[in-house]
Amino acid sequence: MTTPSRPPEPVQRRHVLFFGIAGILAACFPAWSWLALGDGMLPAFDRQCADYWRDHSGGREWHAMVFLTDIGGVATMTMVALMGILCQLSHRRRLFALVWLVVVLGGAGANQALKVFFDRDRPPEPDRAVLERNKSYPSGHAMGSVIGYGMLCYVLVRQTRFSLRHVVLPVLFATLVGGIGLSRIYLRAHWFSDVIGGWAVGLCWVCFWLGCLEWTRKPEPQA
Repeated sequence: MTTPSRPPEPVQRRHVLFFGIAGILAACFPAWSWLALGDGMLPAFDRQCADYWRDHSGGREWHAMVFLTDIGGVATMTMVALMGILCQLSHRRRLFALVWLVVVLGGAGANQALKVFFDRDRPPEPDRAVLERNKSYPSGHAMGSVIGYGMLCYVLVRQTRFSLRHVVLPVLFATLVGGIGLSRIYLRAHWFSDVIGGWAVGLCWVCFWLGCLEWTRKPEPQA
């Protein structure tokens, strides 16, 4: 008596999703930049946000905002990247480690190049916790946190097996990245549009490389 064969598993095409997101954001970023650096409604909203938080910041939530901005800074993101790369190397996942390194270093270089290209000044009267004095657009904290925590989230989702990981981890890291971006607006380190621009270009960059990883990924054997 022959046992019925299992139906074939659906082909995973996650790389199409990642490349699609990257393409959409790559097309939208120039338009957002044009609106942010113009003289229309978006710059006016930027100024309103900066004025509001100048007048209403400094309460008990100030310490939480400083903490959030710190965990999205260069020191924390460097530590996350180094730990992630070393962990991948220890498990002989050299491709993951190499892509992580390329994503982080390339993203940092791209952010600095974009800041020089757009040459936008930061909001006036920044909070005392803001030490940066370089250009403003796009936000390095927003872009770097999307890249750093995005890579960490992807690795944890793909290399762990606890239930609900596909929901819990993305929501957790998205909330963290959102809080980091909000802290930059709250502390008047960046304009509102700087943060959105940083998120957009950071997500575009990391999705492109995750698409490359998924494209080259071998299908997992079925039990």
